[in-house]
Order: sequence, then C-alpha cells, then structure tokens
Amino acid sequence: MKRRGFVFGGAAFVASSAVAHDVIVPDGSKDQTQQLQEAIDKSTTGEVLLGRGEFNISELRIKRQLRLSGIPGSTVLRSLHETFLSISEFSMVTVEGIYFVSENSAAKILVAQRTGDLTVRNCQFRGGGTGIWLEGASGRIEGNVIAGCATSGIFSNDARGLAITGNVVSDIGNNGIQVWQSEKREDGTLVTGNRVSNIAAKDGGTGQNGNGINVYRAGNVIVSNNRISDCAFSGIRNNSGDAVQISGNSISRSGEVAIYVEFSFEGAVVANNVLTDVSFGISITNLDVGGRLAAVTGNLIRNAKGGTAAGVTAGGGIHAEADTLIANNVIENAKDFGINLGWGNYARNLTAQGNLIRNSNRSISASVTQGAGSIAINANHIAGAKGPAILAMDHDMVVSEDLATANAVIPPALVVSGNVVTP
Repeated sequence: MKRRGFVFGGAAFVASSAVAHDVIVPDGSKDQTQQLQEAIDKSTTGEVLLGRGEFNISELRIKRQLRLSGIPGSTVLRSLHETFLSISEFSMVTVEGIYFVSENSAAKILVAQRTGDLTVRNCQFRGGGTGIWLEGASGRIEGNVIAGCATSGIFSNDARGLAITGNVVSDIGNNGIQVWQSEKREDGTLVTGNRVSNIAAKDGGTGQNGNGINVYRAGNVIVSNNRISDCAFSGIRNNSGDAVQISGNSISRSGEVAIYVEFSFEGAVVANNVLTDVSFGISITNLDVGGRLAAVTGNLIRNAKGGTAAGVTAGGGIHAEADTLIANNVIENAKDFGINLGWGNYARNLTAQGNLIRNSNRSISASVTQGAGSIAINANHIAGAKGPAILAMDHDMVVSEDLATANAVIPPALVVSGNVVTP
C-alpha cells in the first residue's frame, strides 16, 4: 500500500494517486514554510509525516482533519514567528512526535482555537512565550515536554472536555498549567499525572503568577496525582472555580500557600495530598466574596516553615473560613500553627475533627471575633505542642487560655470536646 502526503527521511513527497509533488529537503539556511504548508494542504491521506531533520518556518496553519507527526527528538521545527503552528475550526487533528523550538519570547508555539478531538502528544516545546495555547478545545494534551517558556507552559481557556495528562512542564516564567474560563462556569478539564517544576513569577503580582497549576473560574475541574515542586507561589491555585477536586498530589517547596482555594468558589474537595517543605499548607479563604464549602481530608503536611512571597510569613498547616470540614489530616512541624479556623468575623460552620497535629507552635486556633460563627473542635490528637494546644483568637490577638486544659472556659461560639494532648 502506498503512503501519500508525507515528509520522511529528509525529503517531502505530496502525492495523489498518480502525481508526486515537489521534494522538500530540510535546510537550516532557508524558510521552508511554503513547502510544508503545501504538504499539509494537499495531503490526500490526511497524514503528514516528518522525518529526521530541522526545518526553519514562519507559521504553519492546519485547517482540516489531519495527523502531523514526526520522529520524537529528531524532527525539529524552528520558528521566530509569534504564532508557530495554528489549528482552528476543525476536529480530529493530531500533532505528535515533533520538537518545536522558538526563540521569540512572545510566541505562542502551538495555538488551537475551537477544535474538537484535538490530540497533542509526545512533542517537545522549548522556549517561546507559551508552549500550548488552547481556546475552546476538547481532546488530550498528553506526554509532552514543555520547558523554558517565558509565560506559560499550557494555557487553556473555555475548554469543552479536555484532558491534560502525563506532561513534564518545567522552567516557566509565570505559570505551569492554566485552566481558565472567560466567565464563571463548568469546565470539566482533567489535569492528572503531570510533573511541574521550577515555576517563577517574573511578571510579579500577589499570586496571579508563580503557580504550578492554576484554575480560574473553571468549574468541575479535577487536579489529581501531579508532582509539583519549586513554585514561586502556589503548587495548585483555584480562583473562583466551583466543585473542584484536588487530590493525591505531591507538592514541595512552594513559596506561598501550597494549595490555595480562594475567592468566589463554591464547593471544593482537597484530599490525600502530600505537602512537604512549603511556606503554608492549605488555605480555603475569601468568605468576604463568597468563598465557601469545602472538605479538607486526609492530607499530610510537613514542615510548613513560612515564606516571603506576597508578604506571607506565617508557617501554617491549614486555614479555612466558611462551611468547611477539616478531618483526618496529619500536620507536623508547622512553624506557627497547625489549623486556623476563621479570621476575624470571617468564620462560619467550621469543624476540625480527628486531625493529628505534631510539633507545632500553636496547634489549633479559632476566631471568636464579634460576628464570627460556630466552630467545632473535636477528637483531635495534639502531640508535642510547642505552645498552647487550642486557642481562641480575635484576628491575631490571643483572647483565651489554652482551651485544651481542664476547666478551661470555652467561648460561646465554640464546641471543644474529646481532644487528646500528649507530650
């Protein structure tokens, strides 16, 4: 069987059943955009294969159903253009096994807009501004290596059923993987099994940059089983995404809050994550703008040491403000506090139950500021506390004795029962 429409072994052939088109030989001294674009446009099989070699191009466009593939690590496309490879308005497009190199720090290397059943796999993206930029896409982004981008590794806006799985994203200027919606609504992207490391915040800010995985206004997103390390701000940050699940992730050395669930979100599960050597563990916050409703369970947090990103210096394990259950977590060596329940009058329907807190300066604190709501602190095990085990607070002011001691006077808004304190 004859294979038509391919670039292979350093030469290009675009053939119909009877006619072969021009041969394209990789040549690093000239722009080969026209020849490669012709191969893409005229392939009769819907498949363009690129063999070993390096091609200099400006911009390529895919406007049809197509598979564009190369030999991983050996097929190199190099461009200085601000858009490198663009895909638009078509379904069933696959790009695989190609090494993309950009020396333009503003470039979006691969752009896909309004594409269904898109697959980008086993490719490498080096340099540029953003490795993969998606608008209104569905499909799979899997097994790619993305490094050295000035702005973002993978950016998705208004996804329609997307999976971002098994990618390696490292040495990025501002954010590793971003899942956004242009307005607050369901998204449903799966972000699973990725390795994200060395994410800076070169454009500054107070948390909009410097994150390993960032979810913004996107609901029903699942962020699971990722390995994330060395982020200037958060390992995982969910801003205003409803019904988000964050589970089974391993995060080390974050400069601010390792897992941040903030602003106008409703509903979050943060479960079974392992956080080590972070500035701050988990924060469920911003009741002042409607942030509420979470389950924080089964997490292991070690060595929350405080940090300097955005002025954050406290080394805390878990903080929550509204309608949140904090249960069955293990927190060890928190510099300042293990669990903090509420801040000022931003405290409502909070429960800390069945947690193990070891070697923390202040193990559990609860806000009793005027206007704060009910808080339950039950059946926690506090071991090796360096300071008081359970305290009532008015903002950052201590307003009670240690509530874990016998005959302590419990403030009216608190329920404190069944806690165990050991050396």
